[in-house]
Amino acid sequence: MISKEKLKDAERIVRITMILILLTAGTSKFFSQGGFYDYYSQLFQGDLRINLPPVLVNLYLKIIPFIEIALGLALISNIYKKYVFYGWFVFMLSLLFGHYILQEWSSVNQMLNYVFLGILGYILPNHHSWFRRDLNG
Repeated sequence: MISKEKLKDAERIVRITMILILLTAGTSKFFSQGGFYDYYSQLFQGDLRINLPPVLVNLYLKIIPFIEIALGLALISNIYKKYVFYGWFVFMLSLLFGHYILQEWSSVNQMLNYVFLGILGYILPNHHSWFRRDLNG
């Protein structure tokens, strides 16, 4: 049987991983000098089976880095953990949907790993502090 302390430690590792993914992704988009936005904006204007209005696509592409930074910072706190994980799921499913529209099937499959990472972090119990282990429950 795995102890509750080890499950809490595992949740901490999962959450640190998610924080690093989000903060790295968000900051790299901010420092890409518009490369992220230009690349994906152009892809969504191509000949696709599903065509979304360019204004919606471009607006979402502009706010993605802010979403990533906000979710990454919010994961640091335990206060709204449940809601932040819901935000993670909605965000990851939106990215999965975007890759589906672009018919990038390997990216769709890879996005499932992020969904499962969120599920793992959601179901694991967490320590009350980042800096000490909760022993005895």
